Amino acid sequence: MGQTHGRKRHRPLKDRPKPARWWNKCKQPKRVLAERFVPKLERWRGEIWADLWRYGLIRIQPGLRASKTASADFSLLLPPGWPISKSQHQRLRRLLSARQHWSNALVVSCDDWLPQANGKRAWRQKGLLDPFLDGASAEAEGPLLLSNAVLQHMGPAPLAGPERIEWRRQLMACVGPERWAHVPLPLLQAPAPSPTPQLASPKGTPLVSVLIPSGGFSKTIQGHSTLLLRHCLEKLLQRSSYRNLEIVVIDAGELSPELLSELETHTSSALGAGRWRHERSYEPYSYSQRLNQAAAASKGEWLLQLNDDTELLEPNSIASMLAQAQRPGVGVVGALLLYPNGRVQHAGVAIDKLAPRHAWAGCKPERLPPGLLETARAFQAVTAAVCLCSANLWRELGGLRLELPINYGDVDFCLRARQAGKVVLLDPASRWIHFESASRGFDLVTPELGLFQELWAKQLGGIWCADPYVSRWRELLLVPSTYNQTSELGALKYGN
Repeated sequence: MGQTHGRKRHRPLKDRPKPARWWNKCKQPKRVLAERFVPKLERWRGEIWADLWRYGLIRIQPGLRASKTASADFSLLLPPGWPISKSQHQRLRRLLSARQHWSNALVVSCDDWLPQANGKRAWRQKGLLDPFLDGASAEAEGPLLLSNAVLQHMGPAPLAGPERIEWRRQLMACVGPERWAHVPLPLLQAPAPSPTPQLASPKGTPLVSVLIPSGGFSKTIQGHSTLLLRHCLEKLLQRSSYRNLEIVVIDAGELSPELLSELETHTSSALGAGRWRHERSYEPYSYSQRLNQAAAASKGEWLLQLNDDTELLEPNSIASMLAQAQRPGVGVVGALLLYPNGRVQHAGVAIDKLAPRHAWAGCKPERLPPGLLETARAFQAVTAAVCLCSANLWRELGGLRLELPINYGDVDFCLRARQAGKVVLLDPASRWIHFESASRGFDLVTPELGLFQELWAKQLGGIWCADPYVSRWRELLLVPSTYNQTSELGALKYGN
């Protein structure tokens, strides 16, 4: 080997490794911290320390890293009447431009602070533009960084009223959800909202068939061992203000003839003759098969899927769900479910990284995102524990998929409804207690997540997909090439 005698050998310039930038070295720990802590901090939403921690974890993500130059091809549209200081204007421009740079979006929006009645302010977390929610509460109002070409095509935004809301809806239809990015941080304070009364009265009184699969389980309720089916049915018949119901119970032999006779008598006494129906399944346990069989035997125009481990809280729950389901374009309506201790069990289903989960499970209701308890809003899916859809849609989609006998069948049904152009809503006016995990034994759970992921990976955007209504902060963790993968469900929803 020759010696250089103090002279350094130099590689050709093209062969030299590129120097690692410090932010690339730190990128992975930042993502891990956000993945681990941001979902947990949701339970303490509204606490100053939790909001500051969450803000900091989101702010350091690569999708908000400052770019060297701001594009001159974009204009910042400020909402009329919002007080915005010069420093806020500069920060808005800087962060929205950074998000646009890394996402290659045509439109960029952001979260905001919302004043509360107690004098405090709440972090309003905005999801993908939801025409139903925006029409009721103007939730999508706020600053927009908008491509000049799109602005020229759309024309100036109206200053106020339904025309401005319609302009935003047309803007989403124009650019599509994959080209509308978001900064999931509150960058300014919005004016106090003026709540709009929620629709609560259905059109007419169509027959609603209540489908209740039961395994004959009991659970301790208020210190007493209680048969769940009896408890569920008694509370439903006692409290529901909507009375044009048909009760369809299905089991596999777990319910005794004496109990069935008792429940039939009770139902007929409360609702009238001909409102009770019992089905028996002779197949191996499958929640999907039992629901499909019960639906086939029902006579109602509307189908309410109801677990026997639930308890009706609000008398107008079914009427309110029916009113929402009758709105044009709505396919499936879910309910707000609470644990017996009052905490949230279900307030919509989020699908992150192809793994469905209950959003905000375990939160106190007052810590839910602002407005969620007041107005119906869109989600990718809702749980079948309490879920309403039309019999026509059920038949059109073929009911629940038998390949998913226990888990994820309800999420799959909602996604197929969205694929057919329907909207899935959560109705917070419909409130129930859910004694979770009592509808079946744990030993019967099958590993169905893999099949669910095979079925929906492409449509949802791949293994790193982020829920557009709940977890927009996760979009910051994606590299631009991954972020720009189009979600077919999003495109289909808006007709693109």
